[in-house]
Amino acid sequence: MGDDVGTALTPTAGGGTADAFDAHGTVAPGYTLNEMTMQVEVLGMSSNVLDAIVEQRIASVGYLSLPFKNYYSYQSTHTNTSRFNVNSASWDRLWLVYRPTDYTTKSAPRVAEGYKRGNRAFVGSSSTATTTTLDIGLPQYDTGGNSFADGEKYISNYFRFQELKTDATANAFFQLQVNSANIPAYRMTTPEALAMSLNSVDVPSKKHMSLKQYTTDQFIQCYRFCLPDSDNSRLASGLDTRSVSAQGSLITDNIQACSLVMFAEVTSELRVGASRAIEVIF
Repeated sequence: MGDDVGTALTPTAGGGTADAFDAHGTVAPGYTLNEMTMQVEVLGMSSNVLDAIVEQRIASVGYLSLPFKNYYSYQSTHTNTSRFNVNSASWDRLWLVYRPTDYTTKSAPRVAEGYKRGNRAFVGSSSTATTTTLDIGLPQYDTGGNSFADGEKYISNYFRFQELKTDATANAFFQLQVNSANIPAYRMTTPEALAMSLNSVDVPSKKHMSLKQYTTDQFIQCYRFCLPDSDNSRLASGLDTRSVSAQGSLITDNIQACSLVMFAEVTSELRVGASRAIEVIF
């Protein structure tokens, strides 16, 4: 690994582990993003058919509806109970991200759970270096990798989401309350929370994640309140909490005090009317 100025990130010498990284010498690594571009897909028509359809829609309904995703975030130091509120026309999902309270502390990146670790596999009878390009490293799970983990991946403290249990030998429990209604009706364990979260997103590749990967590096919970596959059709099918603001509470058991970030995913609506009048419905 390296950066744009050639400062190498090398394994920690001395008492460190082979999987740790630090700055080479006294030079701190720096990273920049440059020459970034954006490509926008634009569809053009040689006639005014599309404009006529839009005008007819505005004339018959009064406006042209353009739904889009919007997010509200809440952050707190979670100790058993965290509260929040959501006021939206369509509350689609609630995302919960658990991190240690010291997640902002700078430290070396860690090897992601399940991915390859260095110095764990060699070709031949010794670890002597060779000039031949070889695929060195053994995945932490089955040979050949598991859950697309036949490669290298590193995660910093800031983006490492963990299940932090008070008692490592006991189960952790989670329950969401919205206006005093329990979602679900019972306290979920961690495997049940993983199953619920995977069922709440329309990303098939994420369903290959193992429980160990989930609790070690990707401990995120997702509660879905909208219809399945409604995102593809831009359908606002979530909870309407405009008349009565949704008062939510997350209640946990056997979870340490941690930094909890909550994201309320909602579908907002941009209405474009005649004479370019614009209205936003949150």
